[in-house]
Amino acid sequence: MCAMNCLVRIAVFTVLIGGVSLTNAHADGTSVYIAGKGKHCKETGVSGNLDCFYASLEACQKRNKSANLKCIANPNSGT
Repeated sequence: MCAMNCLVRIAVFTVLIGGVSLTNAHADGTSVYIAGKGKHCKETGVSGNLDCFYASLEACQKRNKSANLKCIANPNSGT
């Protein structure tokens, strides 16, 4: 029973951290956390961190229009 619970916890932890990466995206050398693997991201307003869960720029802009958040291409996706 414990072995199964441990495996489930490891799997959940792996999924949770799997979409988060660290990149050096600023010219001044500060680090930015990038969550998700979508082609487009919204800036969270927290130190320029990015939430990248959008397949298109239009989807990002539509979803975040009311919050007035900036949408950009994912710096890790090569677009």
